[in-house]
Amino acid sequence: MIPALLFYMLLFPKKVLADSLAGLNLWFHTVLPSLLPFMILSNVLIGADAVAVLMRPFSGFFRRCLGLSPEGGYVWLLGLFCGFPMGARLTGTMYQEKKISREEADYLLTFANQSSPMFLSTYVVLHGLGDSSLTLPVMAVFYSSALLTGFVFRVGAGRFHLPPAVPKKEAPRQTSYGNLLDTSIMNGFEVITRLGGYIILFSILAGIVMQLPSPLRTAAPFLSGMTEITTGIHTISGTALPAQVKFTAIVACTAFGGLSTVAQTSCMLNGTGLSIFTYLKGKAVNAMIAGLLCLAVAGLLV
Repeated sequence: MIPALLFYMLLFPKKVLADSLAGLNLWFHTVLPSLLPFMILSNVLIGADAVAVLMRPFSGFFRRCLGLSPEGGYVWLLGLFCGFPMGARLTGTMYQEKKISREEADYLLTFANQSSPMFLSTYVVLHGLGDSSLTLPVMAVFYSSALLTGFVFRVGAGRFHLPPAVPKKEAPRQTSYGNLLDTSIMNGFEVITRLGGYIILFSILAGIVMQLPSPLRTAAPFLSGMTEITTGIHTISGTALPAQVKFTAIVACTAFGGLSTVAQTSCMLNGTGLSIFTYLKGKAVNAMIAGLLCLAVAGLLV
């Protein structure tokens, strides 16, 4: 695959440059400013062992309604509202730090790594669907499908008991909060730079998908959405498909996240011992539920 990609880049340098710039713009203008501050502050909170204290007032809700520990609830909240791949990043970090169990980490991977409300309200609704009145319906369908996905895997795993306490791991203390902050900043920049590489690479791959010959060209917008969601949303919105079909396809592709976010998530889980296949199962169920919910309400909305 790599030699073929290099050959394509030599044959179509202008197209590759345009796709690379699109990926770079997405990373620099959206991913970097929205994720990096959360990554740094989360590393500080986890390193200072402050997450449990912050989440303690909400522990009853997390345990009884979601089957999560306070630390797991923190992962769920930030994964839900900060965007890909924050949920996977925090799940892996919490598991490595022995803040959550393997069972809870696997459970979180199925539903706690989502697109952010900012991405939904701006790119999906305004750019993809072109109708700001669909903001609340899209968010309702999207996050309802995420919660239902979590419930499906909670039932499958029988997670109706309260999560057991995880034995605390004795970790070397930071010499100072300044050292902890410095380490958190460097770690955040390392992770965000890796994500930029994945986004640019998959933007090029999505551009290749859009040049598929007939009869595959008919399916190219959907294949593009399964490869990289921003390119996919753009191409699906530009088709002549009925509004209900566009609505369902865009929301379902966003719920899945595309192969680009799968690769990013795999990067976040590297070295943790957690399986990317657990995440893939969750995303497949999530996309299916989101698509069914869209079919149920699309006729009333668009």
